[in-house]
Amino acid sequence: MSEEQRVRIVLVGAGRIADLHAAAYRREPRALLYGVCDLRPEVAARRAEEWGAVRVYGSLREVLEDPRVDAVEILTPTHLHAEMVCAAAAAGKHVSVQKPMALSVADGRRMVAACAAAGVVFKVCENYVFYPPVVRARRAIDAGEIGQVLNVGLRMVGAARGGWPVAADSWKWRLREAQIAGGPTTFDHGHHMFAVAWYLGGEIDQVHGWINRLDGSMDAPATIHWNYARAPAQGSVQFVVAPDMRIPAPYYSNDEWFEVVGSRGIIWVNRCTAHLRGDLPAVSLYRDGEVRSLEESAVDWGEGFCGALSNFIDAIGGLAAPRLDGAEGLHLLAVDLAAQRSNRLGRAVYVEELLASSGPVAWLRSWLLRRRRRRAGSGGGGGGRQRWWRRFLGGGGHERWAPRCRELTAQLPQRFDGAAVADWRASIALEATGPGGGAWTVHFAAGKMVLTEGLENEADLHVRVPAGTWAALLAGKERPEIAFIRGKLQVVRGNPEVALPLRRAFHL
Repeated sequence: MSEEQRVRIVLVGAGRIADLHAAAYRREPRALLYGVCDLRPEVAARRAEEWGAVRVYGSLREVLEDPRVDAVEILTPTHLHAEMVCAAAAAGKHVSVQKPMALSVADGRRMVAACAAAGVVFKVCENYVFYPPVVRARRAIDAGEIGQVLNVGLRMVGAARGGWPVAADSWKWRLREAQIAGGPTTFDHGHHMFAVAWYLGGEIDQVHGWINRLDGSMDAPATIHWNYARAPAQGSVQFVVAPDMRIPAPYYSNDEWFEVVGSRGIIWVNRCTAHLRGDLPAVSLYRDGEVRSLEESAVDWGEGFCGALSNFIDAIGGLAAPRLDGAEGLHLLAVDLAAQRSNRLGRAVYVEELLASSGPVAWLRSWLLRRRRRRAGSGGGGGGRQRWWRRFLGGGGHERWAPRCRELTAQLPQRFDGAAVADWRASIALEATGPGGGAWTVHFAAGKMVLTEGLENEADLHVRVPAGTWAALLAGKERPEIAFIRGKLQVVRGNPEVALPLRRAFHL
């Protein structure tokens, strides 16, 4: 196929996830990775050379003004999606946007409407519904192998170690967006889990969530339950982040496994991002007293990105509907947001509540839905309220704490609770800048701590923070995740997840 016959696509955003999108182009002869766009020109140029792209762009405007560009894949932080998608649609470009599609249903609706008005293909890219073992499970369900679906159970486990490195900036925008929509675990990664639940079980009707916080930042452990619109089926997902665990993974340091129980049998998908469950087959089926493997040759999680790209090309060519299309993307965004709302309100939330327009009519519809369910004899219970983020709205400097920086740091060994982090092994180099500051390296191993003056180059993590902010953190007057978002707590080198056990170690 000649270059002129291929669909010319530009990747907008060249962060970590773009590696997997770019790799898919090597497998799809109908698509041409025409260009790379990133606000960091040196990154865009390096990535374009690495991936064999023809053009380099420094802004979305440059991309949209290029008449040779047929489509864009938007891989930027979620809060940028709405404006970028609407602009691309206005320029007549087909659009694939990373999940979640937006931070609010209102923005999601704007995106869908803009693409419909322009007559361009709009796709929300969700790789998990193209992951071959999940697709194989869906085929078995459609073939009636387990009868009527009664329950879908999902589990996601993340760890502080293992997997590929992720830049600190990627964590920063996810934590910042957590203030608006929900946490990086249950909202950002949660979209994947809700997409699998929808793909295997159908439309979700009502959601109930309990979301706790590990070390005050990661939104886990968490459990989300739901009712499917097709009664009596139900489902649930558990999110766990294990700070002292290492997950050997070729991608992110997490893994997932899924179970679908039907009236005649059970299907298990035993591996996803990693292979924690060892030699178990990728997909297993229990029926009539026997467990057998469902053959599936492609078991690499990255395969889902290849399927997603092929679907985008099919949709542009009129050969298939995009998955997720606008309506599907909005439904899953509403499920995602309903989990967060349920946790805040301490009750079950109808997905339709999120999809209703705002104002008195929406409030009345929500009330009627809940009243109808109560009269039918079911309803929601309680959940933890999420208040810590409100501190982000505060502000102010911490310079007045700077004179206590060295004193409070010297007291760390007395505050250290080795029993709380007995299995933690890490070394952290701390650079407290400005008046009253200093430099230290802290080693943690076997429940013991050693604090030394100076920065060690071989430390697992090197952080830099103003002396006043560091003292305020030690005094409990500031939160680490808020200092990180504000740019006060900077990661010079290493993976910030290494430091997750700090809060337990010092009861911060």
